[in-house]
Amino acid sequence: MTKEITLQITPQELDEIVRAYQVIQAFLNKIISPNELYRHEFLKGLQTAQLDVEKGQFREVTTFDEFIS
Repeated sequence: MTKEITLQITPQELDEIVRAYQVIQAFLNKIISPNELYRHEFLKGLQTAQLDVEKGQFREVTTFDEFIS
């Protein structure tokens, strides 16, 4: 059985959590290659997206509805 929990944190606590996440992310980026973290299909899609951006082949979206369409 899953139990729902309501958690309230202050803006300061949220800032601390985000900073901690950033420290952990920076550390992991130093020791783990993206090739070890992501599947081949994801990396290929990321490379394709980067090429599209470099070629200007993208459309900027301003709403979530535009993003999913």
